[in-house]
Amino acid sequence: MAIKQVTVGEASVVYHVEGSGTGVLLVHGTGGSYESTWGEVTKALSDRFTIVGPNYSGSGETKDSGGKIELDDLIEQNVQAALNEGLTSFHVVGYSLGAVTAAAIAGKYPDLVKSVVCVAGWVETKTYMQFMFDLWKKQIALDKEVFSQLLFHTGFGPNFFKQFSNAKEIIDTIPGFTATLAPGTDRQIELDSRLSIQSYLSSIKAPALVVGLTDDQLVPVKYVKELAKEIKDSRYTELESGHFVPWENSEALVKLIDDYLSSQK
Repeated sequence: MAIKQVTVGEASVVYHVEGSGTGVLLVHGTGGSYESTWGEVTKALSDRFTIVGPNYSGSGETKDSGGKIELDDLIEQNVQAALNEGLTSFHVVGYSLGAVTAAAIAGKYPDLVKSVVCVAGWVETKTYMQFMFDLWKKQIALDKEVFSQLLFHTGFGPNFFKQFSNAKEIIDTIPGFTATLAPGTDRQIELDSRLSIQSYLSSIKAPALVVGLTDDQLVPVKYVKELAKEIKDSRYTELESGHFVPWENSEALVKLIDDYLSSQK
């Protein structure tokens, strides 16, 4: 794996490259990073694909002005990382905020994107999610560990908790999880609270796989289905999981993405 950097506007974007073959751009979600989100997917795909995994503003070692993040910042930071690797076309796979970004990339750059996979994405942030993101912003400002515990409770589905014999076992993991939160998580949440990609969706030419998560309290499946409905050439499917599917049901997620990308020309 190589770790590289590309300047995009005021941002110095750090990204990872691994493998060879057709390009796959992996876009992480709020509070995460390429490393924490896509490790298992990269292992599964890098023998057949060139994986490009940026850390966008607020995550990893990427540096920017520290100001307000716009959706177009995330679009350009991810696309320019792929172009910096000489990729003239590529698949895009996004999770959560990354899924919203992936769909927007496919709409803004329809001639670059071969296919798009959107896991737990949405079209626009409606009242239900606005209320949640406002709570997140207040909570992370007050106490990051309590914020993390809130995320655990709402981000994982019931099946995740079956592996623990009591609540203390889960609570004991919270400090370690908190330490992994992206330094700009609060800035990313602020962007989440006001997103809309409606204007991009009609321009998407690439086929799309849109994935809802059965136990998702953060992005309920009704919102994911709305995204699928707005993309002309899309297929909708579901995985059994809470929102944190890369950690709750990684094996099924990896297989779904692998099978879909392998079926694309």
